[in-house]
Amino acid sequence: MSKKSHKPKNDVVATLKSGDIDSIYFNEFALGVSKNDIFILLRRNGKEEAILNASHITAKTLAIALNEAIASYEKETNQKIIVSEDTEQKIGDSSQ
Repeated sequence: MSKKSHKPKNDVVATLKSGDIDSIYFNEFALGVSKNDIFILLRRNGKEEAILNASHITAKTLAIALNEAIASYEKETNQKIIVSEDTEQKIGDSSQ
């Protein structure tokens, strides 16, 4: 059975406005992969905030959806989003 699991934009906005679920902000992450699943450790300013566990299929689907959303944003704004490694090369790693 094939079913698209991404919520329509209106559903996401309604969920955000409802306040029914916690919001987690993160600006760092770490990944782990096992034979059964993938975990993503979310950190905010070096402090662990949450761990996400996902199947390989869900993690890959999420990665594709994130790439599509970022590509769309970059195209609409005509602005490339840089990644941490680019910033570190330009200004140096602030954690040292």
